[in-house]
Amino acid sequence: MKRIVNNWHNISVYIAGAIFVIVALFVTDSLQKVLLLSAAVLFLHFFEEFGWPGGFPYLGMKVMMRSDETDSTKWNCNNLSSMFGNWIAGTLLYILPAFFLNIKFLTLAAILLSVAELIMHLITFNVKERTLYNPGAITAIFGLTPIACYYFLNIYNASLYVWYDYVFAFLWFAVIFWFCYRSPVYWNLGKKEGYPLTDQSAYGFYKPEK
Repeated sequence: MKRIVNNWHNISVYIAGAIFVIVALFVTDSLQKVLLLSAAVLFLHFFEEFGWPGGFPYLGMKVMMRSDETDSTKWNCNNLSSMFGNWIAGTLLYILPAFFLNIKFLTLAAILLSVAELIMHLITFNVKERTLYNPGAITAIFGLTPIACYYFLNIYNASLYVWYDYVFAFLWFAVIFWFCYRSPVYWNLGKKEGYPLTDQSAYGFYKPEK
């Protein structure tokens, strides 16, 4: 089990591949394609952040958590908490809506994630770090963003939504984000031993002094 967890970012590539195949062979609905293709790209996104080049945990601690701690063994973040947070978030925000297309706020929440990923990886991280690239930027900008643009240009119809759809979408997104990345469950998983981040996963191209 630990071997699976400690390779969750590598396994994510195979999950992405499986979703791509399923969409190509069996999915005909345009909205379902958007949601499932976004899920597939998100799983590739996990590999870019934690596999190669990796380094998102260090970036996240520095920018999002505002921590100066550079020793990954002292972070409340490991492969178990990372797999838990990312896989559950991806499943609830992208895959679940693909099977409940009639629940409109679920789709809006999924697209909200794509927009959030674009803002974080194109603007926030680059501005904070004064860089042109950060772990996850390629899949966010050239993967999730084009799919979201296709949705807005070809599928989205404002007349199909009412104001509370947007409210529910934001609340659903916020609750999932909290549960997956800020809840006691997430923090407790991050303290468990046996699931350490490798230097590649933790730091990537970054070379902080420990």
